[in-house]
Amino acid sequence: MADEKKTTAAEDKAAEKAEEKKPAAKKAAAKKPAAKKAPAKKADAAEEKKPAAKKPAAKKAPAKKAATKKADEAKADATEEKKPAAKKPAAKKPAVKKAPAKKAETADEAKAEEKKPVAKKSAAKPAAKATTAKKVVTSKPKLDLPKPSVTYSGTGRRKNAVARVRIFPGTGKIYANGKEGLEYFGRQALINYINAPFRAVDVLGQFDLIALLHGGGISGQAGALRLGIARALLEASEDHRAELKKAGLLRRDPRMVERKKYGLKKARKRPQFSKR
Repeated sequence: MADEKKTTAAEDKAAEKAEEKKPAAKKAAAKKPAAKKAPAKKADAAEEKKPAAKKPAAKKAPAKKAATKKADEAKADATEEKKPAAKKPAAKKPAVKKAPAKKAETADEAKAEEKKPVAKKSAAKPAAKATTAKKVVTSKPKLDLPKPSVTYSGTGRRKNAVARVRIFPGTGKIYANGKEGLEYFGRQALINYINAPFRAVDVLGQFDLIALLHGGGISGQAGALRLGIARALLEASEDHRAELKKAGLLRRDPRMVERKKYGLKKARKRPQFSKR
């Protein structure tokens, strides 16, 4: 029993020693991380140094990329230069660019070419005038009216037309607004109507007349001219008054178009009545 107690006491001591040693081991373990920290600092220093060593390598890589990019661009430029070279013959075929180059050789030639269109325009204008002159010839220009020394004048009116007449000894020609009577009035019936005063006094074919007409229509102007001739014959000789008055040629025809009234469609036409 005593031996067993000794062994147990010895084991307890050994256990206590072991427990005491354990903190020491823990301290050693605690110290080991401090020892490890130094290598960590070394590792940090190494890592700090390594990037510095790697930086040139990192720069070299972009340099290589730039070199490859330059090579690619050079290849692309070479291909683009080759393509236009293949297209140049097609662009030379039209020879359109050569014409402007020839025009721009000298300033004098350019000025001469600018002046050419002006000369063409001036040449074109006389051509247009020539065509108009031809048209005038075909449409018969105004007649050269005679200029008698002795004339007898009279003014006639009919409807809205006014005629200023001059008669002078001649062969019975009629000039109305620079044209012959038949050409101006267009109907022989109107010419016969105009010559009524000459027939009334038996002087048909012994007088020519020049008339300026305006206002109204052809028939109104013919009536105005008839009255003007009668008054001019009366100015030529008072002996014609009885014959002209007997034929009713000295009286102005008062018949005119009646004026339109307010509220009516025409002079007397009224709007239709509507009960509803």
